[in-house]
Amino acid sequence: MKRTILIIALLMPAGLVMAQQGVITSVDSEHFKMLMDSLEHEVVIDLRTPEELAEGKIPGAIEIDFFGPGFEPAIKKLDRDKVYLVYCAGGGRSSETADLMKELGFQKIYNLEEGFNGWKTKKMPVSR
Repeated sequence: MKRTILIIALLMPAGLVMAQQGVITSVDSEHFKMLMDSLEHEVVIDLRTPEELAEGKIPGAIEIDFFGPGFEPAIKKLDRDKVYLVYCAGGGRSSETADLMKELGFQKIYNLEEGFNGWKTKKMPVSR
């Protein structure tokens, strides 16, 4: 697996794979999936509404509704030392959430820049 990651990293220009802002890294669907496959104990967070979740979700994601009343308390309860992969429908809410998490002292956050819509377009795995 590490060999595959190294090969991918060497073949893809860094600018196309991710844009990094300190503890926040914005990535495309392929890189997001690669992180899910290679990291241990990462937490994937789906920030969409229950209605949006009806379309399915990224396998293994926990659900925290960005617009729900329990959103901020749920984020504050998370372990700040874990690695988080966050996404929403198109990338806006997850970007805002990543910024909030950074302010709260989280150390490593990956934002799916194209959101679940981009994930589905690229025919990545979806669970119901």
